[in-house]
Order: sequence, then structure tokens, then C-alpha cells
Amino acid sequence: MKMLSNIPPARNSSDLWNHFSQTYLSLRVGLFVLAFTMPFVLFLYGRFGHGIDLQPSMSAYFWAASEDQCASFPMRTIFVGYLSAIGVGLFVYKGLTNLENILLNAAAICAFAVAIFPESLTVSQTAADPRMAELFENCPAIEAWAAQPSFPIHYTAAVLLFVLLAVVSWFCAEKSLEYLPPDHDSARYRRVYKSIAVAMIVFPIVGYAVAFVLGMSYHKIFFIEAAGVLTFGTYWAVKTGELKLSGLEKDPEVALRHARDRQIMEAQSEKPDM
Repeated sequence: MKMLSNIPPARNSSDLWNHFSQTYLSLRVGLFVLAFTMPFVLFLYGRFGHGIDLQPSMSAYFWAASEDQCASFPMRTIFVGYLSAIGVGLFVYKGLTNLENILLNAAAICAFAVAIFPESLTVSQTAADPRMAELFENCPAIEAWAAQPSFPIHYTAAVLLFVLLAVVSWFCAEKSLEYLPPDHDSARYRRVYKSIAVAMIVFPIVGYAVAFVLGMSYHKIFFIEAAGVLTFGTYWAVKTGELKLSGLEKDPEVALRHARDRQIMEAQSEKPDM
């Protein structure tokens, strides 16, 4: 009997559900943090950790290296690591609908492709791009890579990644809004998700404008890519806040009660005044 008294009491169902819901929360927060820190870490760690200046694009950090760094390409691990982590997060996250799940899985594959297949290099780039000329001079071994036939897998996957995420924000994000408390305006969230979807498509304009204002047109692709990644992070931040309000993950019974109450309110508002 004395041994049995040392056994901790079993958790109730609410505690267990809260434990599992924290996993979903951590996953969304992780995607948000990865997206928001990626451009800053690439620049700051590259500049102050390895003396690498701001590159013309985020993808260019795969090849970024000074003369004594050609054996290691120190920023390559950071770039590939970030994209791989984002890809894993997108793949393991399960959407509320089959469509959302398929789109997120496809986006994950695109993220892996962007990481695995670096941007194409050609010897002809050295004439027009001083960075490429310096890279080929410092690291002659990459000329063998540049001489190989290349396919636009990197760029195609990058474009598809943002298009797929825009589709998720436009068509799939609304599914969870029915579980919001009735006193919260679901239309406001709907407008936010639509705006994020549009931003996922027009972010090149935003990035180019920022580069122009800062007088850094040579680095415009970096700012364009950064704008897209930050927009992606914004989606997960908003989605995390919305799901926290609904209680969908923490207490499904409460979320279902919200849905029923919302349906009742909407039905009553549609009744003609007698």
C-alpha cells in the first residue's frame, strides 16, 4: 500500500488534451519564428559571424564565401537548415481539410527542393555580376558545377511554394473561423487571410519598393524573398492567435459550442422582423 501511495494521480482528459494541443501550438509558433528570423539571421550571422556582405538574394547565401571559406561555405548550412526545418513543419502540420493538408504537403516538398537544388550558376554571369566574378575567382572548383546543364528547379520550386501558401490562405484558412466565439468578428479574420493571400502574390512589388527606397537595387531579390518569407510568417502568427481564441485545439467541446452558438445567432439575424 505504501508503494501505491507514491504513484502520481492520473491526468484527466482535459490535461491530456491540453498537452497535445501545445504540440500544435509549438509547431505553428516554430514556423512563425523560422520565417521571421530567416532573413535577419542570414544577413547578421553572415556579416558579423563570417564577414560576408549582404548578398543579392537569400538563395545566394548558399554559395556565399570568401577566398578562405571555399571548403566550407559557412552560410550554406544556415540556408539549407532553415528551409529544411520549414519544410518539415509544413509537412507534419495537418490541416483541417484534405485540400489544406495536400497543399501544405506540396509546399513542404517545394521548400525541400529550394534547399536541395541551389540557384543555377553559369560562367557567363561573371561578365555582368561582380559578385559572381569574385566568387569564381575565389572558388575555382565551382566552375565544374556551373558547367553542368541546369534545370530551373530552384526558381520553380520557390515560386510554387509561395503560390501554394497563397492558395492555403485564400481557400483553406476560413474553415476554422466557424469555431470562433460568437462575439468575435469572423469577417475581420476572413479579410486578413484574403489580404495575406494577395500579399503572397504581390510581395515582389513590396520587396522591390523597399530595395529602391533604401538605394539597394542590386540586392532587390533579397528584399523580395524576405518580403515573401515575412508574409508567410504573418499567416502563421495570425492563425495561431485565431485558433487560440476559438479553443479548437485546447477544448474541442468549447469550440463546438461556439460553432452552435454562432449558427443560432446567424439564423436569428436572418429572420425577418415580425
